[in-house]
Amino acid sequence: MKRGFTLIELMIVIAVLVTLMAITFRIANMVTDTEARTITITRMQRIENCLSGFHAAFGCYPPVKLQGNRSFKGQEESINWGNESEAWRWVREICRSQPVGCRFPFSEGMSGYIRELSDLIASAASSGEYEEVFKDQDMQEWAAAGFASAGDSAIEGRLSSKKGEVLWSELKLFQYGMMSYLLPRYLVMMGGSSKYFESDGYAQWTKNNDKSCDPFTGRTIEWTEVYEWAKDHRNGLKNENVVKLLLMPSQAACARWMPNLEGICRCDSDLNLFGVHIKSSYGGDVGIFDSMEIEALAPAVRSACFTPDGDGSYRDQYLLDEVTVNDGWGNEFYYYSRSPHQSYTFWSSGPDGKTFPPWIARDELSGQELDIAAKWTKDDITHMSN
Repeated sequence: MKRGFTLIELMIVIAVLVTLMAITFRIANMVTDTEARTITITRMQRIENCLSGFHAAFGCYPPVKLQGNRSFKGQEESINWGNESEAWRWVREICRSQPVGCRFPFSEGMSGYIRELSDLIASAASSGEYEEVFKDQDMQEWAAAGFASAGDSAIEGRLSSKKGEVLWSELKLFQYGMMSYLLPRYLVMMGGSSKYFESDGYAQWTKNNDKSCDPFTGRTIEWTEVYEWAKDHRNGLKNENVVKLLLMPSQAACARWMPNLEGICRCDSDLNLFGVHIKSSYGGDVGIFDSMEIEALAPAVRSACFTPDGDGSYRDQYLLDEVTVNDGWGNEFYYYSRSPHQSYTFWSSGPDGKTFPPWIARDELSGQELDIAAKWTKDDITHMSN
């Protein structure tokens, strides 16, 4: 007669299985973390090569302008350090005061795809199927309002009404982060409508870019000319104007370090610059047009939107293209360089995705602030200039 398992034997078997499963998951997590860490360190080294090349060419590291407050001054009473998720929203913005990525309007040819994405997200938010993605009222309102491409000629009037305002340059239609200095930005960012680059057009481009000279004649070139040359380059033409564009010092210098960016950039455009394909195929670098999975798509699209009113309303949201670099955990790197930009700090927030501004001295902190700073930076990976 066959004897069945006793209760003790069953408990032993279950305990052994649970132990084996725990060991398996731990090994899998260790492998995943090791891969992410390797990717992070490799990418940091390659970006550092680019930064060194930029310094050799221009005598400083990328002079990224402040795009927000770099301290807690005036905000102390607003930050609830007892609520980590709420505190992180404030700290993250401070850490991003010198952004890594560059952002700019999509080309008008992408307007149809953007409208399709907008309708998809609005439909998903109203279906009730994705409660976790659209769990708060704020997210639901954003999804329901929809968004448009800032290259769409149909919204030119809405943006034009902002041109005369003093703070137009702070509306961030273009974001000049670290990558806008490491990339040949005429080739990358001149993909939108020509109205952004006309001499009497929007303030942001002209305010942040000095007019270039023809490398053959020394003649100052109007932005409308450069725009047409960049368009020829995008269309694969090989004419004298494209040669002139590639020989402009600010563009040609980038060719020296461009190989370091091969396959590590998160972007929606499939960019080939000086023969180097920079778009990443790594799973953590998915662009907003690379996936139709709502869970990943909705937050990614939202982070690429801006509202010209700047008052938190959801009217006239515009979607911007972006080129940036993520660490191995799928989080964008951080950059800090104080004027006169002869040094820099470049870092990853590590596995936990949270960090703390390295320029804020710890002796200025106390209590919960100090505890959070220590907690969020203990897994950071930080590199500094020599």
